[in-house]
Amino acid sequence: MWIVVGNAGTLLSALAGLAHYWSRPLSFAGCAVVQLACLVCQAVALIPVAWPGRTATPRDVAGFSDLHQGLTVTTLCGSWIFGVFPGAGLFILFDVDVNSPPWAAVFVSGTTLMMACIAGLITATIVSDKARTQHRETAGPPGGSDWEDSADSAGADSGGFDGD
Repeated sequence: MWIVVGNAGTLLSALAGLAHYWSRPLSFAGCAVVQLACLVCQAVALIPVAWPGRTATPRDVAGFSDLHQGLTVTTLCGSWIFGVFPGAGLFILFDVDVNSPPWAAVFVSGTTLMMACIAGLITATIVSDKARTQHRETAGPPGGSDWEDSADSAGADSGGFDGD
């Protein structure tokens, strides 16, 4: 649920920035507030990736990471494919002045959403690896079949005792 709420909040924050700057000139502080709001929402989306819970199974940990990645990429690509590019196309079609506030609003809201989503994806990759490692350590003895990665089961050395 947190992943969906966080990504929806990211999109809504960017849309709020778009609506705010539609008829106003941009300010650096205002753009920073929109960016911060998008980053906070992405942090909310990272909650289950960073802290999957003590009773989380390996499948749960991987599922949270995959769900976050899928929804964040969908939010990012969907907003650009169905929002920014068509909006810019309509502005070009209707010969809207490039220096007008609507152009800047579309550009800034799309860019802040893009930067927040990319930051969320990078952070999720790092955090999910750490969460997976932490859960492996608390799950019991190494080599347990529940926490083996595909690389471990494919014959890679997992650091176990070889009996010499």
